[in-house]
Amino acid sequence: MAGRQPQLTTREASRNLDRTRANILEVATDHFARNGFHGARVDEIANETATTKRMVYYCFGSKAGLFSACLRAEYARIRAYEQDLNLGALDPVTAVDTYVRATIRYHEVHPQLACLVRTENLLDSEHLAGSERTLSRPIIGTLDAVLARGRAEGAFREGISGVELHIAVTALGNYRITNQKTVRTLFDFDMRAPERLEHDLDHYCSMILNWLRA
Repeated sequence: MAGRQPQLTTREASRNLDRTRANILEVATDHFARNGFHGARVDEIANETATTKRMVYYCFGSKAGLFSACLRAEYARIRAYEQDLNLGALDPVTAVDTYVRATIRYHEVHPQLACLVRTENLLDSEHLAGSERTLSRPIIGTLDAVLARGRAEGAFREGISGVELHIAVTALGNYRITNQKTVRTLFDFDMRAPERLEHDLDHYCSMILNWLRA
């Protein structure tokens, strides 16, 4: 019959829904990163993705569900990135140097992670679930193993755990993102000026390795 629309197969409909969901997730991540949880508006996210609030809620359940999905996706992305560093194949000092540089670079390219984490902390971490804790265990185990090898070789001192190393390095990366504007206003100093990055990476690596060394 003329004018009749072709019916989508179940597989095609599923693919369309996956694309819509991915698009909503990408746009929502940007909105939450820029405006925080309370400042982000679902209707604006829907408009920017050429969909509807109803579709957003269908895909994610609620605004809180959407924020949780954004946070999970960002954590999954950095955990996969860390795994690809293959730190276990490197000598301990090189592994730490690589981890510091890679982590700072990651945050420079993906500032939305630090912004989402800042928002989640303001919300008392109410959106993090067990899956994020499970995702985070491998990098801590890897860092613990790197530090243990370093201690066995006499390169690193006792008393520093993988969690402590992870916190210290992540703090450096996050601070550059979340405090850039206040530091620039107070001190007329741009922490993230492109020409500073290599110098800063050398400084951060030296600082972390001096802290770890025996």
